[in-house]
Amino acid sequence: MNTFPVNLLLKKRKCLLVGGGKVASRKLLKLLDAGAEITVIAPECSGQISALAAEGRIALHPRSFQDSDLDGAFLVYAATDDHALNLRITGLAEQRNILVCSVDQNWIGGSFITPATIRNDEITVAVSSSGIACRKARLIKDNLSRHIASLENTELLVIGTDHNYIAQQQREPLHLGRTAFDRAGGMIANLWGIQGFVLLNTCNRIELIAAAHISPPLLDTLKLILNFSQLENEHYYVKTGFEAFAHLCLAAGGLFSQTPGENHITAQMKDAWQYAEEKNWGGSLMNTLRDHVLHASKHIRNETAALLKTQEIEELAYSYIESIMPQLSGCNAVIAGTGSIGSGMKNLLAGKAGRIDWLYHSRRPEAVESNVFVYELSGIKEKLPEADLLITALAAEQPEITAEMAWLFKAGAVVIDLGVPRNVAETLSAMRPDITIADMEKLKKQQRQNGFNMEKVFAAASQIIGEHRELYEKFVQSYTDGNQGQQAFAGADAAGD
Repeated sequence: MNTFPVNLLLKKRKCLLVGGGKVASRKLLKLLDAGAEITVIAPECSGQISALAAEGRIALHPRSFQDSDLDGAFLVYAATDDHALNLRITGLAEQRNILVCSVDQNWIGGSFITPATIRNDEITVAVSSSGIACRKARLIKDNLSRHIASLENTELLVIGTDHNYIAQQQREPLHLGRTAFDRAGGMIANLWGIQGFVLLNTCNRIELIAAAHISPPLLDTLKLILNFSQLENEHYYVKTGFEAFAHLCLAAGGLFSQTPGENHITAQMKDAWQYAEEKNWGGSLMNTLRDHVLHASKHIRNETAALLKTQEIEELAYSYIESIMPQLSGCNAVIAGTGSIGSGMKNLLAGKAGRIDWLYHSRRPEAVESNVFVYELSGIKEKLPEADLLITALAAEQPEITAEMAWLFKAGAVVIDLGVPRNVAETLSAMRPDITIADMEKLKKQQRQNGFNMEKVFAAASQIIGEHRELYEKFVQSYTDGNQGQQAFAGADAAGD
């Protein structure tokens, strides 16, 4: 039997409860909670019912039911242990068009059933099986009750690590390939206390951003999932509340990047949020956070741009290449990777290098420049002997340029590894000392030596974050929202879903 869920407005309405046992007591408390005017009819009743009558909160008539007891009633519960009497009460109420529920098998002849209910100051959740599987409905209610309790104590949480905490060699094993990324996300999604989350996995950052009921067991579990449990405490960070919000604003503003002020992190964060939404990890709660963080970080970028000598990683790589290869016009370049960094390198070199072989893994790009030729990545071994310059920018869990390929390179070749984890085997430099190899760590270290004043940059950014504190408070209000009261309730429900 299909039922239609409603929330009855019982304040100051006359409700009749026939019966005085445990079941009747439970129904009575729900009616009281709804503000009903309650009359109880029962020859004998529980101590709880007697106490409520003594306090004047209900009217109690210690006698048997009479037909006239239905006069003026808006709602009736037949809650005695006499099935025949419950059936009679149900039938009489139905004849008078009074809402009635029998607590025994006679419920099917009534007009409503009472679902398993959770209620706090602002939220009411009802779970019903239409009378078919009451035990299952109660189990679902109990689980939802735990979830709502955790929501009441939710905070913003950021747990992660980056180049400021551990070196590249220690960081690389922590980076999540696509399979490991989805597996980690699936495990986190099944943890109690997590209301929504985003996983961020960039060239120098592994980070979980979550709205969570934070507890030591939850943190320990997250560390295990992220493989942080193998790290010393000083090698990762755990930030909560407004401190976590400030961290995200600074990160989105590029100030925690190895190249301070770079723009790639903003796109990477947007992509992470989009993926979390597609996987049903984030939801509207995390999307609210994203919008507030990006708004504040835009202000940070505007204010700090003049203080930073900002260069994207492609620009750093190109400057480095120019410094050691002044005759670019005569060189053959191979670029492995067609993502944002690989495409950026192609654009910078297209008018400068003699020939560019652009290698793709899954998405074939359209090369419009006359000196750019597109090939599949699987043919990289055939291209290496011709390359004066190799640039790798691949999202791969293992190095694509292995030690076995060391002897394919011509003497004096330049290799720029822009992949994280590294695309070029670490042993290659020892095997071929006649080859120049540079990776992100080397390029960004060189850029940091430009000497801009980061203390001044962070001071300006911190002031901006302080001025945007209300954005964090709005995020908190989006899940604690207890200030709207009846107006918000009535407006939402009156409009319908």
